[in-house]
Amino acid sequence: MDTVSTISSSTLDAAPRSRPVLQVAAIGALAATVANVALWASGRAADVDFVVSPPVGDLDIQVGVVLVVLTTLLAFAAGSAVLAPAARHSRRWVRVVMAAAAVVAVVSAGGPLSAAHDTATGALLAAMHLVTGAAFVATAARVAS
Repeated sequence: MDTVSTISSSTLDAAPRSRPVLQVAAIGALAATVANVALWASGRAADVDFVVSPPVGDLDIQVGVVLVVLTTLLAFAAGSAVLAPAARHSRRWVRVVMAAAAVVAVVSAGGPLSAAHDTATGALLAAMHLVTGAAFVATAARVAS
């Protein structure tokens, strides 16, 4: 008697799959980076100097476009490192990561407001923190769906 398997590759592929977390995170990181570079460029066009004094050390740092890109991408990388295992666990864990990311974005926005040499610099850098946080929350929501 011959037995024939009823499982085929087309049967296995029929299950709906969501996009991989890293792919969704890369799209979100790109969107946040483009938005933050646009905020930085608009500030530079308006003669905003983007000089901040970090709480540690006596140096004044001018925030350039490279630093904006790097910090946006690093924030997304850190968030994605938390999001990926949460997505494997459950949607509820992803929602917890989303809430935590929103809190981190809002709290971190206070840093530039206190470290900036002028109001425009503080407002634009704080907005970049909020943009990055909002983009990450949207990314996590996409992963959860």
